[in-house]
Amino acid sequence: VAIQPLPQHHLLDLGCGNGWIAEYISDHTGAHITGLDYMPVAIQQAQARTAAKADRLTFLVGDINALALPTQAFDVIISIDTIYFSHDYAATIGQLCQALRPGGQLAFLFAHGWGPWLAVEAFDPATLAPDKTPLGLALQALGLAFTVQDFTADDYRLAQWRKQVLTELKPQFEAENLLVIYENRLGEANGISRAVELRLHRRYLYHVQLAA
Repeated sequence: VAIQPLPQHHLLDLGCGNGWIAEYISDHTGAHITGLDYMPVAIQQAQARTAAKADRLTFLVGDINALALPTQAFDVIISIDTIYFSHDYAATIGQLCQALRPGGQLAFLFAHGWGPWLAVEAFDPATLAPDKTPLGLALQALGLAFTVQDFTADDYRLAQWRKQVLTELKPQFEAENLLVIYENRLGEANGISRAVELRLHRRYLYHVQLAA
């Protein structure tokens, strides 16, 4: 386990969506969590659903490329598949570090690999190493040491499960005129599956611990 939040800890969930993961973590640890997301409707859904938990859950609209975070306000910052939206990884991570207290932690769940829109030979497999991905390079540019856990096998299993569930639910997507979403999610699952089978995909959990 990369991080173990305690009730006295304050976390930031960067790109929280409608807050389900933030709520789950807070419910199971008692930690205070601030969720930040670019989509106002997602934040409104999170606020409405967790109104009774406002003492430990806060949700705010914010832009990863225009962060205005308080200095040394958080013990832990998590980014689950959201750093991709940053125009400058190093600049964003630098701002996140300023928002952490001494000894604070960063955790990034991050995938990198070949996509079906590219020719296979156009992708450089050397960039799959943890220290050669765009995120790994950005962390090193900032002088941040990190550890990595490899979740590629889990990503592959999830893609297979998603394909199965999507196939089963296709009639419901059709009935609700949502085949565009169905095709998007199925294409994503197929792309990850193919990339893993080609050994051209990795999913990592990067963990950074700042000095106390």
